[in-house]
Amino acid sequence: MRHLVLCLVALIAACAPVTSTPPATTAGSPSSPLTAAPTASFAATESAAATPTVTVAPSTPEPTQAPQASIEVAPEVAVSPGVFPIMTTLRLRLATIDEQVVNAARFGVERYLQSIDSFRNGESPALPITGPFLDAVSTALKESATPGVKRAFQIESLTVDRHVQKPWGTHAYVEVTVTLVDHAVNGNAPDQRETGKLRLTGDRMMVSDGWDFDNDRWFNGFGPLPLEQVRTGVADAVKHYLWFESWTTTTAPAAASSFPESTFQRERKERVSAIDRRQVRSNLFEGVTATIEKFETIDGLWSGNATVRVNGTVVTTNAAGQTKRAPFERHVIAFVLGNWIPEVVDEQTSTGAWASGGELALDQVDVNRA
Repeated sequence: MRHLVLCLVALIAACAPVTSTPPATTAGSPSSPLTAAPTASFAATESAAATPTVTVAPSTPEPTQAPQASIEVAPEVAVSPGVFPIMTTLRLRLATIDEQVVNAARFGVERYLQSIDSFRNGESPALPITGPFLDAVSTALKESATPGVKRAFQIESLTVDRHVQKPWGTHAYVEVTVTLVDHAVNGNAPDQRETGKLRLTGDRMMVSDGWDFDNDRWFNGFGPLPLEQVRTGVADAVKHYLWFESWTTTTAPAAASSFPESTFQRERKERVSAIDRRQVRSNLFEGVTATIEKFETIDGLWSGNATVRVNGTVVTTNAAGQTKRAPFERHVIAFVLGNWIPEVVDEQTSTGAWASGGELALDQVDVNRA
């Protein structure tokens, strides 16, 4: 069962209720709320009967809800199809292998094995893997299947051979040597053992590749730079960036309610929050285009920073209802192809300086938050 497992990729209320006081009754009156006891005379009845009163509590006005951010006001962004320089200037670095890394790698392999068991036992429709790695594992599972035997993988031993980080400290990948036991759950077949190498990538350490012993290489390896994904990532990052500064009379800018973590994010929140939205009732962007000027990245992994020129029209409406359109241009840095959604991590200020001061905080941005 060569490559069986060692070639898989895991991846307040508005008003109070009305109350009424029932008619007063004498000690001998019946308990029915619908009728009163007969009296000796009409006069006596008139004097004895109490007039019902209705008490209405004063109404409490509904609290006014502050406008909320709405993604519906985010602009569409078109990315220029032109070529741009690709600079593989960002370098990976070897990192310490400690107990935390070993435990994270073990957990990643365990998740991976569980996904294989779920697939071959009919509990999952597909394997979470791609490429030649998927082909090798699919073939191995078919060849090793035994009618009437249900199996489950277990880790017998695991050693982390390499731990590699991105320049900002996020896990790039680890490589492990692992011995697995394919246990027959009902004991109706002998256990099978296999030793091989796996690669786990990302800050969550998901199995992404296995070693091909026949050809002395990784099955998938690192592929070429996906240029279209860079462009798509830049479009998403710029759209989200401008959404943080977009609002209407019924919505608020996302930046005003954000929780900034980096110098750039704090500067942006202060800038947007300083705008008097009673005077600028609406601020929207139209006809936005993004031109990638350069892309600095990591060879093979391709996480990196795109320097982008953003152009378009900003449409503002004041308190008097007057609308003004004006062209705008900005320079930003967008981080793409990381562990989370693409994101603008810096912008050039009116002085020409970068808001981050050179601290992009990629260790906080390049994190899987699922």
